[in-house]
Amino acid sequence: MSTNTTPSWSSLKRNDLRRSRRYAVENETVRVSWLGPSGTLKTSPYARVLNISEGGIAVELPEPAQIVSRVKLQADKHRLLGEGTVRHCRRVGAKYVIGVKFVDGLRWRPPAEPVTEPVTLSDPG
Repeated sequence: MSTNTTPSWSSLKRNDLRRSRRYAVENETVRVSWLGPSGTLKTSPYARVLNISEGGIAVELPEPAQIVSRVKLQADKHRLLGEGTVRHCRRVGAKYVIGVKFVDGLRWRPPAEPVTEPVTLSDPG
């Protein structure tokens, strides 16, 4: 009988390995500029935000984005201006969902507990 308490890689893959909690977001959009698969610059002025965490954000785009490329995120309403790196891009129906890791010190601060989801991107006040 093994006494090894280190989890196997296959069991780790099944668990959520994120460093911070992901919060569902509803009815929020951001302007996103990204590189398409052919390297051309694309922009979506109203990319729907799906979820956010202290270190990243998931948004829905009309076209795919290059993995590990930089994206620019902007939302004047939420005083958001910064960049991130595309960590994944997957097709969902007619749209593409990209996961973006914030870079260059960009961070999002979660609301105080207890949290009712969906959350807004910024404090209402």
